[in-house]
Order: sequence, then structure tokens, then C-alpha cells
Amino acid sequence: MVKRVRPNDRVRETDNHPGLSRETAISGETTGSSGIYSSVLRTPPGGRTLIHHHGDCETSIYIISGRARFTWGPTGTEHETIADPGDFVYVPANEIHVEANVSLTEALEVIVTRNCPEPVTIVVE
Repeated sequence: MVKRVRPNDRVRETDNHPGLSRETAISGETTGSSGIYSSVLRTPPGGRTLIHHHGDCETSIYIISGRARFTWGPTGTEHETIADPGDFVYVPANEIHVEANVSLTEALEVIVTRNCPEPVTIVVE
């Protein structure tokens, strides 16, 4: 069965990354998905995630607006790339990384999709 998820139907939450907001549209909880997850994530100006990974889930990130800095590696900071609106970023399963909003004045808005039905995030100490 096809399910439409309107903006007001999304599950809004602040997750384990301080200051970030997530609106989950597609998940096991919202649509009964068994293999895909999709959400809109907003990072405030100058905000960033904690160092983390997504377990066995691969991640696709589409930049809607703003400018993002992604770092990754054994400690989450060894390598870096910048992504602009219209760019996609691929994060392999178990890749330790950080996502940051480069701007100090504008929010970063992205669409996150994973090949798992829930928002798996494992913070690395």
C-alpha cells in the first residue's frame, strides 16, 4: 500500500545531537517500512553532530539548503569534504563521522535516507 506522509504527519524530535531537529517521514514507526528510513534534518548555524556512526546502515544525504562539512575517519575527523545545495553525500555503514553546518548565520537543511527502518545513531565517546 502506498502511503503519503505530509509535513504535519512527520515525527518531530530532537535526537542525541544537541540543537539539531529531525522530522522523520519514512520509518518502521511512521509507515511500516522494513528497510528504508527518510527524514529532514535541520542543523542550526554553527551547529554540528557529535562523533557518531549509523551501525550497519548506509546513509544518503541530500543538501537542500546551507553548506555542510563532513569529516570522517577512525576518530571522525581525519578526512573532510564540503557539500553545497544540490549535492548528495554517501556515508558507508559503520563510518565514524561528524556533520557540521559551515554557516554561522543560516540553518543547514538536508534529507537523510538510510537502508534501515529506524534512525540508528551510535555516538562514539
